[in-house]
Amino acid sequence: MNGSETCEMRILHLLATPRAEGTPNLVLDWLEVSGHEQEVFVLHRTPADLTGELRRRAAWYGEDELFSGRGWRKFLRVVRRVRGVCAERRPDLVICWFLGFAQWTALGARWARGGRVALLAHSGNPPVRDRRNDWMSRIVLLPFWLLGGRVVCCSDYVRDLHRSLRGFPGLLFSTVYNCVRTAQIQARARLAREGMDHDAPEEGGPVAIMVATLEAHKDHVTLLRATALVLARRPDFRLQLVGQGSLRAELEGLAAQLGLGESVRFLGAGRDVPELLGRADLFVFSTTNQEGFGTVLLEAMAAGLPIVATDCPACRELLAGGRFGSLVPPQDPAALARAVLARLAARNDWQPTDAAGYAASFTPERMLNEYLALAHAHAPGRR
Repeated sequence: MNGSETCEMRILHLLATPRAEGTPNLVLDWLEVSGHEQEVFVLHRTPADLTGELRRRAAWYGEDELFSGRGWRKFLRVVRRVRGVCAERRPDLVICWFLGFAQWTALGARWARGGRVALLAHSGNPPVRDRRNDWMSRIVLLPFWLLGGRVVCCSDYVRDLHRSLRGFPGLLFSTVYNCVRTAQIQARARLAREGMDHDAPEEGGPVAIMVATLEAHKDHVTLLRATALVLARRPDFRLQLVGQGSLRAELEGLAAQLGLGESVRFLGAGRDVPELLGRADLFVFSTTNQEGFGTVLLEAMAAGLPIVATDCPACRELLAGGRFGSLVPPQDPAALARAVLARLAARNDWQPTDAAGYAASFTPERMLNEYLALAHAHAPGRR
């Protein structure tokens, strides 16, 4: 890593899986940026939601099945396999997009490339702070730090929680905000909106949408309970839930228990999110303090949707304290229902210009260049 950070580099992205979720989608955004040779290696090939797109866009693509089995052998397989990939591909920069394996991937990269490679790890979620998890964090971070790696956090909230862990220098952690392809989302959402047949018989009333994995670090339960309250006032209201996850059956059961019927649709994971946003009236993001950033909030802004979100640190940071969306107390279905009803009542007065312009500043080029600047600043021989 000699010379300026703007010179062409070979970047190796390490992904846990090609599942259709946050970090693989970020890598897809990066692969659209020219000027660098970007390659992808996936440690575990299933679920294969994005395999085809990653393979098409990357300069080189590789995958394996390294997470099967238990015990230390799994980690040793990761070290050896990453070493082999780095020896073959000879990257200038390795980015581990899943912090929990950063120390193992760093060991493999150093074993293959010595001091000729810079190491970064992405942290997309805040660390859980308790005695057990603090020690687990140290087990990951200490060897990664000693191997010369740096952790790039998706928000100041995530960075500051990492920095509160004793025993590490603050410079180990930096903030680089995630990106979104605003122009593409705007265009696809606009076409979907314009393509709606307004002369067709109404299928229902206003549509709210939430895009998120169906996992415990989100809060679909509060949203479903709020939906029951909204339907008491607006029986024509509809909710679309986009995303897949381990809690789908449980959440579908809760929706049935609440009598939500056809008013709630579980759409699963899909690549037509901009079109779904374009045909919706409101974006709702019900989540928890384990939220690290909320890229989907930027996507909703790009699509021109008003937003109602949980008042957790990451959403508060990204929505500028409520400037770009309504914030409601966590785990409060009544407050969430009131905010949804208020937004729907005022949706004809919504002016998305400022929000869309704000979202447009979170470009893949900006994110990539800020990562490269950190890699250059902490490259071997410059620390």
